[in-house]
Amino acid sequence: MPELPEVESVGRALAADLTGRRLTGLRVRWGGVFEPSPGAVRAALLGRTLTGLHRHGKYLILRFEGEGNGDAAFLMVHLRMTGQFLAQEDYRPDSHVHVTFDFDGRAVHYRDVRKFGRLSLVEHGTHPQALAHVGPDMLTVRTADWLGRVRRRGAPFKSVLLDQGVAAGLGNIYADESLFLARVHPLARPRDLDETELREVLRRAKQVLRLAINHGGTTFLDFRNFHGQPGNFRRKLRVYGRGGEPCRDCGAAIERMVIGGRSSCWCPRCQPAPR
Repeated sequence: MPELPEVESVGRALAADLTGRRLTGLRVRWGGVFEPSPGAVRAALLGRTLTGLHRHGKYLILRFEGEGNGDAAFLMVHLRMTGQFLAQEDYRPDSHVHVTFDFDGRAVHYRDVRKFGRLSLVEHGTHPQALAHVGPDMLTVRTADWLGRVRRRGAPFKSVLLDQGVAAGLGNIYADESLFLARVHPLARPRDLDETELREVLRRAKQVLRLAINHGGTTFLDFRNFHGQPGNFRRKLRVYGRGGEPCRDCGAAIERMVIGGRSSCWCPRCQPAPR
Protein backbone atom coordinates (compact mmCIF):
# COMPACT_ATOMS: atom_id res chain seq x y z
CA MET A 1 0.00 0.00 0.00
CA PRO A 2 1.33 3.48 -0.83
CA GLU A 3 2.43 5.18 2.39
CA LEU A 4 3.16 8.84 3.08
CA PRO A 5 6.31 9.10 0.90
CA GLU A 6 4.66 7.46 -2.10
CA VAL A 7 1.54 9.65 -1.75
CA GLU A 8 3.71 12.75 -1.31
CA SER A 9 5.57 11.85 -4.52
CA VAL A 10 2.29 11.48 -6.41
CA GLY A 11 0.97 14.74 -5.00
CA ARG A 12 4.06 16.73 -5.93
CA ALA A 13 3.94 15.42 -9.49
CA LEU A 14 0.22 16.16 -9.87
CA ALA A 15 0.69 19.68 -8.53
CA ALA A 16 3.71 20.41 -10.72
CA ASP A 17 2.14 19.08 -13.91
CA LEU A 18 -1.51 20.04 -13.58
CA THR A 19 -1.85 23.18 -11.44
CA GLY A 20 -3.48 25.86 -13.55
CA ARG A 21 -5.00 23.39 -16.00
CA ARG A 22 -8.77 23.12 -16.49
CA LEU A 23 -10.54 19.76 -16.29
CA THR A 24 -12.21 19.51 -19.68
CA GLY A 25 -13.04 15.82 -19.88
CA LEU A 26 -13.74 12.80 -17.70
CA ARG A 27 -13.91 9.31 -19.21
CA VAL A 28 -15.20 6.75 -16.71
CA ARG A 29 -14.78 3.03 -17.31
CA TRP A 30 -15.68 1.87 -13.78
CA GLY A 31 -17.82 4.24 -11.76
CA GLY A 32 -17.28 2.50 -8.44
CA VAL A 33 -14.10 4.50 -7.90
CA PHE A 34 -16.09 7.71 -7.35
CA GLU A 35 -17.97 8.77 -4.23
CA PRO A 36 -20.80 9.62 -4.16
CA SER A 37 -21.13 8.94 -7.93
CA PRO A 38 -19.55 9.70 -11.31
CA GLY A 39 -22.40 12.10 -12.08
CA ALA A 40 -21.79 14.10 -8.93
CA VAL A 41 -18.08 14.32 -9.66
CA ARG A 42 -18.72 15.49 -13.23
CA ALA A 43 -21.11 18.18 -12.05
CA ALA A 44 -18.71 19.41 -9.38
CA LEU A 45 -15.41 19.40 -11.29
CA LEU A 46 -15.85 19.68 -15.07
CA GLY A 47 -14.87 23.09 -16.34
CA ARG A 48 -12.98 23.98 -13.17
CA THR A 49 -9.23 24.55 -12.82
CA LEU A 50 -6.93 22.65 -10.49
CA THR A 51 -5.56 25.38 -8.22
CA GLY A 52 -4.02 23.51 -5.30
CA LEU A 53 -3.35 20.24 -3.56
CA HIS A 54 -3.07 19.22 0.09
CA ARG A 55 -1.73 15.96 1.54
CA HIS A 56 -2.66 14.56 4.95
CA GLY A 57 -1.14 11.19 5.81
CA LYS A 58 -1.99 8.85 2.95
CA TYR A 59 -4.70 11.15 1.53
CA LEU A 60 -4.55 13.83 -1.16
CA ILE A 61 -7.15 16.58 -1.53
CA LEU A 62 -7.28 18.36 -4.90
CA ARG A 63 -8.77 21.87 -5.06
CA PHE A 64 -10.72 22.93 -8.16
CA GLU A 65 -11.99 26.47 -8.74
CA GLY A 66 -14.31 28.01 -11.28
CA GLU A 67 -13.51 31.13 -13.25
CA GLY A 68 -14.00 34.34 -11.32
CA ASN A 69 -16.62 33.13 -8.84
CA GLY A 70 -14.24 32.13 -6.05
CA ASP A 71 -16.08 28.96 -5.12
CA ALA A 72 -14.20 25.68 -4.91
CA ALA A 73 -14.78 21.94 -5.09
CA PHE A 74 -12.55 19.31 -3.51
CA LEU A 75 -11.69 15.77 -4.61
CA MET A 76 -10.07 13.54 -1.98
CA VAL A 77 -7.86 10.73 -3.25
CA HIS A 78 -7.10 7.56 -1.29
CA LEU A 79 -4.91 5.22 -3.36
CA ARG A 80 -5.14 2.34 -0.86
CA MET A 81 -3.48 -0.83 -2.15
CA THR A 82 -2.79 -0.33 -5.86
CA GLY A 83 -4.13 3.07 -6.98
CA GLN A 84 -1.93 4.96 -9.46
CA PHE A 85 -2.02 8.16 -11.52
CA LEU A 86 -0.15 7.81 -14.81
CA ALA A 87 0.48 10.45 -17.47
CA GLN A 88 3.13 9.16 -19.86
CA GLU A 89 2.44 10.32 -23.40
CA ASP A 90 3.00 6.82 -24.83
CA TYR A 91 0.92 5.03 -22.17
CA ARG A 92 -1.80 2.75 -23.51
CA PRO A 93 -4.61 2.24 -20.95
CA ASP A 94 -5.28 -1.37 -20.02
CA SER A 95 -8.31 -2.95 -18.36
CA HIS A 96 -7.21 -1.66 -14.94
CA VAL A 97 -7.53 2.01 -15.95
CA HIS A 98 -10.88 3.09 -14.54
CA VAL A 99 -10.85 6.83 -15.19
CA THR A 100 -9.09 9.16 -17.61
CA PHE A 101 -8.99 12.86 -16.75
CA ASP A 102 -8.47 15.39 -19.53
CA PHE A 103 -6.73 18.56 -18.31
CA ASP A 104 -6.71 20.91 -21.30
CA GLY A 105 -5.54 18.08 -23.55
CA ARG A 106 -3.29 16.45 -20.95
CA ALA A 107 -4.52 12.88 -20.32
CA VAL A 108 -4.10 11.56 -16.78
CA HIS A 109 -5.13 7.95 -16.12
CA TYR A 110 -6.26 6.52 -12.79
CA ARG A 111 -5.31 2.82 -12.65
CA ASP A 112 -6.15 0.43 -9.82
CA VAL A 113 -5.68 -3.34 -10.09
CA ARG A 114 -7.44 -4.16 -6.81
CA LYS A 115 -10.18 -1.50 -7.14
CA PHE A 116 -9.83 -0.48 -3.48
CA GLY A 117 -8.89 3.18 -4.11
CA ARG A 118 -11.50 5.92 -3.94
CA LEU A 119 -11.87 9.43 -5.37
CA SER A 120 -14.38 11.25 -3.16
CA LEU A 121 -15.98 14.67 -3.21
CA VAL A 122 -15.45 16.36 0.17
CA GLU A 123 -16.55 19.68 1.63
CA HIS A 124 -13.20 21.08 2.79
CA GLY A 125 -9.73 21.33 1.33
CA THR A 126 -7.71 20.47 4.45
CA HIS A 127 -10.03 19.19 7.21
CA PRO A 128 -12.99 17.36 5.65
CA GLN A 129 -15.34 15.39 7.88
CA ALA A 130 -14.21 12.21 6.13
CA LEU A 131 -10.82 12.59 7.86
CA ALA A 132 -12.18 13.34 11.33
CA HIS A 133 -11.01 9.90 12.51
CA VAL A 134 -7.45 10.45 11.26
CA GLY A 135 -4.72 11.81 13.53
CA PRO A 136 -2.22 14.55 12.70
CA ASP A 137 0.16 14.09 9.79
CA MET A 138 3.17 12.03 10.87
CA LEU A 139 5.61 14.31 9.12
CA THR A 140 4.42 17.48 10.86
CA VAL A 141 2.97 16.28 14.19
CA ARG A 142 4.41 18.23 17.12
CA THR A 143 6.41 16.39 19.72
CA ALA A 144 4.13 17.32 22.63
CA ASP A 145 1.09 16.10 20.71
CA TRP A 146 2.89 12.88 19.79
CA LEU A 147 3.90 12.16 23.38
CA GLY A 148 0.38 12.76 24.60
CA ARG A 149 -1.01 10.31 22.06
CA VAL A 150 1.44 7.44 22.64
CA ARG A 151 2.96 7.53 26.13
CA ARG A 152 0.12 5.58 27.81
CA ARG A 153 -0.43 3.07 25.05
CA GLY A 154 -0.06 -0.59 26.07
CA ALA A 155 -0.14 -2.10 22.57
CA PRO A 156 3.07 -3.08 20.76
CA PHE A 157 4.80 -0.01 19.34
CA LYS A 158 4.53 -1.48 15.85
CA SER A 159 0.72 -1.49 16.16
CA VAL A 160 0.69 2.03 17.60
CA LEU A 161 2.68 3.35 14.65
CA LEU A 162 0.23 1.75 12.23
CA ASP A 163 -2.77 3.32 13.99
CA GLN A 164 -3.76 6.20 11.69
CA GLY A 165 -5.79 7.71 14.51
CA VAL A 166 -2.57 8.33 16.44
CA ALA A 167 -0.69 9.92 13.53
CA ALA A 168 -1.30 9.50 9.82
CA GLY A 169 1.05 8.28 7.12
CA LEU A 170 3.13 5.37 8.41
CA GLY A 171 2.47 1.90 7.05
CA ASN A 172 4.26 -1.40 7.42
CA ILE A 173 7.45 -0.44 5.59
CA TYR A 174 8.29 2.77 7.39
CA ALA A 175 7.07 1.58 10.80
CA ASP A 176 9.66 -1.22 10.72
CA GLU A 177 12.35 1.15 9.49
CA SER A 178 11.56 3.78 12.13
CA LEU A 179 11.73 1.31 15.00
CA PHE A 180 15.02 -0.08 13.75
CA LEU A 181 16.64 3.35 13.54
CA ALA A 182 15.32 4.17 17.02
CA ARG A 183 16.64 0.82 18.36
CA VAL A 184 13.19 -0.07 19.70
CA HIS A 185 11.78 -3.61 19.48
CA PRO A 186 8.42 -3.78 17.64
CA LEU A 187 6.81 -5.53 20.66
CA ALA A 188 7.94 -2.84 23.12
CA ARG A 189 5.01 -0.96 24.64
CA PRO A 190 5.16 2.85 24.61
CA ARG A 191 4.02 3.06 28.23
CA ASP A 192 7.10 1.06 29.28
CA LEU A 193 9.57 3.40 27.55
CA ASP A 194 10.96 6.68 28.82
CA GLU A 195 10.37 10.01 27.12
CA THR A 196 13.79 10.00 25.46
CA GLU A 197 12.99 6.72 23.70
CA LEU A 198 9.55 7.96 22.63
CA ARG A 199 11.05 11.12 21.21
CA GLU A 200 13.63 9.08 19.34
CA VAL A 201 10.94 6.98 17.63
CA LEU A 202 9.23 10.16 16.42
CA ARG A 203 12.52 11.69 15.27
CA ARG A 204 13.49 8.58 13.36
CA ALA A 205 10.04 8.22 11.80
CA LYS A 206 10.26 11.74 10.40
CA GLN A 207 13.82 11.10 9.26
CA VAL A 208 12.97 7.95 7.32
CA LEU A 209 9.88 9.55 5.75
CA ARG A 210 11.89 12.52 4.47
CA LEU A 211 14.60 10.25 3.11
CA ALA A 212 12.05 8.05 1.36
CA ILE A 213 10.39 11.10 -0.19
CA ASN A 214 13.76 12.18 -1.56
CA HIS A 215 14.07 8.75 -3.22
CA GLY A 216 10.56 8.77 -4.68
CA GLY A 217 9.16 6.19 -2.22
CA THR A 218 9.48 2.41 -2.21
CA THR A 219 8.33 -0.04 -4.88
CA PHE A 220 7.91 -3.77 -4.27
CA LEU A 221 5.04 -4.67 -6.59
CA ASP A 222 2.70 -2.01 -7.94
CA PHE A 223 3.71 1.49 -6.95
CA ARG A 224 4.70 3.74 -9.84
CA ASN A 225 4.98 7.49 -9.82
CA PHE A 226 3.17 9.92 -12.10
CA HIS A 227 5.54 9.15 -14.95
CA GLY A 228 5.46 5.38 -14.51
CA GLN A 229 8.77 5.08 -12.67
CA PRO A 230 9.21 2.94 -9.50
CA GLY A 231 10.38 4.39 -6.19
CA ASN A 232 14.09 3.97 -5.38
CA PHE A 233 14.05 3.67 -1.59
CA ARG A 234 13.98 -0.14 -1.56
CA ARG A 235 17.77 -0.36 -1.71
CA LYS A 236 17.95 1.78 1.46
CA LEU A 237 15.76 -0.50 3.60
CA ARG A 238 17.45 -1.77 6.75
CA VAL A 239 14.98 -4.41 7.96
CA TYR A 240 11.66 -4.40 6.10
CA GLY A 241 11.33 -7.43 3.82
CA ARG A 242 14.80 -8.69 4.81
CA GLY A 243 13.92 -11.55 7.16
CA GLY A 244 16.87 -13.99 7.42
CA GLU A 245 19.33 -11.56 5.84
CA PRO A 246 22.21 -10.00 7.82
CA CYS A 247 21.66 -6.69 9.59
CA ARG A 248 23.47 -3.92 7.73
CA ASP A 249 24.72 -2.53 11.05
CA CYS A 250 25.73 -5.55 13.15
CA GLY A 251 25.51 -8.64 10.92
CA ALA A 252 22.91 -10.50 13.02
CA ALA A 253 20.16 -12.28 11.08
CA ILE A 254 17.05 -10.14 10.68
CA GLU A 255 14.05 -11.82 12.31
CA ARG A 256 10.42 -11.75 11.25
CA MET A 257 7.10 -12.27 13.03
CA VAL A 258 3.47 -11.25 12.71
CA ILE A 259 2.18 -8.48 14.99
CA GLY A 260 -1.48 -7.53 14.78
CA GLY A 261 -1.82 -9.40 11.51
CA ARG A 262 1.08 -7.54 9.90
CA SER A 263 4.51 -8.88 9.03
CA SER A 264 7.25 -7.25 11.12
CA CYS A 265 11.02 -7.41 10.70
CA TRP A 266 13.66 -6.36 13.22
CA CYS A 267 17.25 -6.99 14.29
CA PRO A 268 17.46 -8.99 17.55
CA ARG A 269 20.81 -7.40 18.43
CA CYS A 270 20.12 -3.77 17.51
CA GLN A 271 16.56 -3.90 18.87
CA PRO A 272 16.68 -5.95 22.10
CA ALA A 273 13.48 -7.67 23.22
CA PRO A 274 11.54 -5.69 25.85
CA ARG A 275 11.87 -6.73 29.46
